[in-house]
Amino acid sequence: MIKIKREQFIKCIDTIKNNKALYNIVKFIYKFVPFSIFLGYPILLCYLLFTKDIRIVKVIVIPLVTFIGVTIMRLLINRTRPYEKYNYTPVFPKDTKGKSFPSRHAASAFILSYAFLYINPILGIISLSISLVMASLRPLCGVHYISDVVAGILISSIIGILFFFIF
Repeated sequence: MIKIKREQFIKCIDTIKNNKALYNIVKFIYKFVPFSIFLGYPILLCYLLFTKDIRIVKVIVIPLVTFIGVTIMRLLINRTRPYEKYNYTPVFPKDTKGKSFPSRHAASAFILSYAFLYINPILGIISLSISLVMASLRPLCGVHYISDVVAGILISSIIGILFFFIF
């Protein structure tokens, strides 16, 4: 398990907040990257619908079940967020209390990436790369622990590989 001291964690966050160029780059990626993946998903669904591709069933059901499962896990575990525990303001202020584990952003982005990979390997690889960048920013911006993000990625990777490619 990766342990980071409070001072190291806050120093990383302050570095992003206090460097205008870095802040703007991180802000663009933090806001745009999730939007690009989540916008691409309905486009993928429309493509599958209009081409009457039966794979649409898996592409709808697997991400939906994953999203619901991760949401329920977050409610049951209700892990405090790092900004609550360490008492600081994240790079992009957030009011959410608890529900940190697992990261739903990471889980959602990765399960959607596996859906893209299932339909089109090139789009899938691009989406997985984008998802990795997005997931990396969650702890760097102070809204999740590294373990929250890793858990979200692992959950979606296991489900995605098993149900898109094995079963």
